[in-house]
Amino acid sequence: MPNLPFELVEDILRRLPVKSLKRFRAVAKSWCCLIDSEGFIKLHLRQSMVSGSHRSLIIGGLGVYSVDMEALDKAHVIKPPFYYRSVDGISNSCNGIVLVMSDPPVLWNTFSREYRILPGCSTELETPFESYGKTAYGFGYDSVNDDYKVVRVAEFRHKMSHIWMASETKIYGLKSNYWRRIEDFPYPLPFLRGNWRVHVNGAMHTLVEDPEDMDAALIMAFNVRTEKHHPMMMPPGIRIRGIDVSLDVIDDCLSVVCTSRYRVSIWVMKEYGVRDSWTKLLTISPPLIERNDFVKPLAYSRDGARVLLNCDDKRLVWYDLEKKTVEEIVVEGLPFVFYAEVCVESLVTLNGRGEVKKKVQPKEKKKEKIRSKRVDDFLSEGFKLVL
Repeated sequence: MPNLPFELVEDILRRLPVKSLKRFRAVAKSWCCLIDSEGFIKLHLRQSMVSGSHRSLIIGGLGVYSVDMEALDKAHVIKPPFYYRSVDGISNSCNGIVLVMSDPPVLWNTFSREYRILPGCSTELETPFESYGKTAYGFGYDSVNDDYKVVRVAEFRHKMSHIWMASETKIYGLKSNYWRRIEDFPYPLPFLRGNWRVHVNGAMHTLVEDPEDMDAALIMAFNVRTEKHHPMMMPPGIRIRGIDVSLDVIDDCLSVVCTSRYRVSIWVMKEYGVRDSWTKLLTISPPLIERNDFVKPLAYSRDGARVLLNCDDKRLVWYDLEKKTVEEIVVEGLPFVFYAEVCVESLVTLNGRGEVKKKVQPKEKKKEKIRSKRVDDFLSEGFKLVL
């Protein structure tokens, strides 16, 4: 092994899953330094994303589970290393990181088990009289500044009429580790259902009512880098009256799912921001799915011939795009009701500086306090000598 060229070792390691890499850190000091380095972390992530390997479904609901997307055979229990309630939602994944929408929210790498509990976020806006509030979160990645950001929208409505009264928008950056106020979200949040789950092309997306047409909707995008909102057009001819419309992402493409009593249609934006690139991916109806099923597209198969669908948060199916057939997937250990997000394994760290932050055990904390005290005493003595 010592005679292997460094480039060859790096090329082999970048193709391995996170669990193996965590174990191989103990092989040699040079391996540990390599695996922990910021350059290798990005190299490993890029390899996984380009090759489509090391992908899992992160399953939420009554607990947290992972399902390997190559096998799709068994749900493995994940025990969060922090306090977690089953009612706490889990966001979309960005480079292997998810946002757990608890109180307070938590950023979590489910594969490396690193996490960051976000600091408290107070509401500066004076609460309107006779109003109630709801909070929505979004999570995205700023690739230009290599920063992970969380957006929180606090919205207030009248207790009786439910009319929108006011809102406040704040943003958190992992590098800065604090919340700050930004331009408020310009629309009420009727379609948000609590959170943004759609992150594509460096922007978070949600649906809002079209102020010029009560039967239509707009896609509102929030650019994570510029921190500005801008509207995007829906696929042509879609009306929201009498149907349920949701926004999703599949293979890094924005998608719109239209669900009526009799059929489900899924549209995909092939070229981001270009309205003419909206293409109808599929239309599916009973008996292939159950009536009134809500369908969420998750991923394509490796050959692109099939689409993995979550049907009504109760079952997973493969839909064959050419044959127009459905194959139900039996996953051992899957909860009865669940939601699913596609997540790529990564070594991405959560201390905002590209270094690996290790979990500190209680005994280690005590030792660290003693060590810190000794260092402080030493520094104090040193400053006394200087003075």
